[in-house]
Amino acid sequence: MTYTIVARDPKTEALGIASATGNLAVGGFVPHIRPGVGAIATQGFSTNYWYGINGLNMLNERKNAESVRDELVGADNGSHWRQLLVLDQTGKTAVWTGDKNRPETAHIATNNLVIGGNMLAHRAVPETMQARFDAMMKSSEPFETCMMESLIAGFEAGGDVRGTTSAMIKIVAPDSLPLDLRVDDHATPITELKRLYDMTRDPEYRRFFDRLPTPNKPHQY
Repeated sequence: MTYTIVARDPKTEALGIASATGNLAVGGFVPHIRPGVGAIATQGFSTNYWYGINGLNMLNERKNAESVRDELVGADNGSHWRQLLVLDQTGKTAVWTGDKNRPETAHIATNNLVIGGNMLAHRAVPETMQARFDAMMKSSEPFETCMMESLIAGFEAGGDVRGTTSAMIKIVAPDSLPLDLRVDDHATPITELKRLYDMTRDPEYRRFFDRLPTPNKPHQY
């Protein structure tokens, strides 16, 4: 039902999630992210929202990605209906795809990157997303651009077999304000999300954004 990338930029320690689905308001349920702690995406045939809430608390206790996944899945009798992507602040990743999720399902987990999807147009969607992300990162594009382009690649590869109606991107980093955009219900949500993202790259907006207070610069203006 959903295709999602969760990643970490080792240069800046930024964390990001970008996701899209053929249902309403993917940004309200799938992404769970906290700077300096980690990121979790919870999706699947019956999404367990509490994987994200409880999982971030575990990551905050410095449990690693694999132990968080194992603890969440092991305590859930409905885990066969879930898909879970976990990234800890060190870049370690873990993934779970329950066997009751609707096909096609697929996932990829590597250092600093985990991608997963269910009810996909085909199993190669995550591979296509990874290829676009890796290529963009190698070209030294901003991390948030790499995330956005990976989501676009997933859509172009077929995305959700039902079509795509909502999309989101969220990026957080230590001592930075978040990039947090979502399209809850739209005929062309990826195009609309990209339009909003492009607006955040406008020089005037960037000047406004960059002068706002941060934890290390609480009084700047």
